[in-house]
Amino acid sequence: MRLALFLMFVAIGLCPSDAFAQRKPKEEPLELPTDPRLVEIHREFVTKAEKLGDEYARKKDWEKARIVFGEVLKLVPNYKPAVEKMKVINGELSNANKKLVTVEASEGWQDTGINVIEGSPIAFRVEGEWLLVHPSDANGLEIPREIRDYKLGSLIGVVAKSATPDKDTVPFTIGTQKRMNVPQTGRLLLKMHDLNNEDNRGQVRVEITGNF
Repeated sequence: MRLALFLMFVAIGLCPSDAFAQRKPKEEPLELPTDPRLVEIHREFVTKAEKLGDEYARKKDWEKARIVFGEVLKLVPNYKPAVEKMKVINGELSNANKKLVTVEASEGWQDTGINVIEGSPIAFRVEGEWLLVHPSDANGLEIPREIRDYKLGSLIGVVAKSATPDKDTVPFTIGTQKRMNVPQTGRLLLKMHDLNNEDNRGQVRVEITGNF
C-alpha cells in the first residue's frame, strides 16, 4: 500500500512530504521509472544518501556532503530537502578558505597557487585599476577575432591542468566581482584579457574565497 501511494505521488511529480516539487513549465518533464521495484531502489537510494550527506555535514566535511547531495539532485532534481541543504553547504564552502593574489596587467596567465574542485563554489572580489595599452596610428585598431569573446582589459580566469592552459580550455569572465561554481578540477589561473599583455601597466588585487 505504501509503495502504491509512493508511485502515485511520483507519477504527478510530488511526494507525501512535499519533498518533490513540480518542475517549471518550460523544463522537460522528469522521466521517472515505471517499474515498481526500480522506483523502490530510487527511494531507498535517496533515503540512505540523505542520511550519509547529513552525517558528513555534522562532521563539517562540506565537500563530501556536497557530492552526496549532488548525486541525490541528479536523480531527483527538485527534492526540496536536498536543495535546501545544498544551499547551506555551498554557503559554508564559499567561505571555507580565503586568499589574496595580485594580477599584473603586463603578464600572461598567472598561477594563483589554488587548486579548485569541479562543482565547488568560489567567489572573487577585485580592487584596483590597470592600464590597457594598444599603440595605433590614424587608421585605428581592429580587434583581433581571437579576443572578441571577452571585454578587452577585463579580468578573466581559467581552470587548467597546468600553469599553461591548453587551446581547448575555455576562460570565464570575472570582472570586479563574481560568484560561480568551478567548471572543472584543476589549477586556477588569472590574467588581463589582451592578445599581448607586455605593454600593459598596473595591477589588481583579487580576493578569492571558496573550497580549496
